[in-house]
Amino acid sequence: MSILDNIGNNLDKQFENFNYLPQKLALEDLDQGVNDFIQDLKITVDNENGNKKQVPIIYLSQELWAEKKGNWSNMRNENGEEITRPFMALKRTSVKQGTSPLKRSIPVRKKFAFVKVPKFDGTLKGYDLYKIPQPTYVDCDYELVFVTHYMEDVNVFYESIIRKGFTNLQGYMKINGYDISARISDPSENNTIDQIDSERLMQISIPIQVFGKLVDPTEFEKVNTITKIAIKISEG
Repeated sequence: MSILDNIGNNLDKQFENFNYLPQKLALEDLDQGVNDFIQDLKITVDNENGNKKQVPIIYLSQELWAEKKGNWSNMRNENGEEITRPFMALKRTSVKQGTSPLKRSIPVRKKFAFVKVPKFDGTLKGYDLYKIPQPTYVDCDYELVFVTHYMEDVNVFYESIIRKGFTNLQGYMKINGYDISARISDPSENNTIDQIDSERLMQISIPIQVFGKLVDPTEFEKVNTITKIAIKISEG
């Protein structure tokens, strides 16, 4: 095998194994990620006919949460379909600066990472070099509410959340390619009487804290550098 063949093979290997630029990560992505994480737990209960039913989850805005928290009747999904109990409701309650001391740097003095993105124009192979600023770390607080008529459903909910979702009170989710950790706090219970059908309602509320970060690709800066090199080697 010639020297030129060796160089070509090495370049091919580099282009087969490379990392693209980091993906966007915004608050709305964290909201969707937490919603998907809970949904993927597939919390399932038995209905009145003895059939298995997956408990639906609804993400509520600030206004709808204030309206529905006192009265969980007439709940509907994004398609306008009525949702019967049991169901879960999720809402983000606050956003604040990240609390982990390991994720802080000296103020004003930003840290940057440099990422090589391969490019190929059909003839020459090269790289674009991007300067990536450090992400902004945030702690997002959520409240997950489970509403049902039956104590059996409450047991299933607790078991699923603790055993499948948050072992040792911690959970891990993948959002837009990022590993995001979360932690639950002590739940609270509230039993009331539904004023419409005079049935007992059981409401479990669990606080969830998500340790996320914000990444904005519009802040990535392309660095001027040599991206194409022609190599000529003559073999004697």
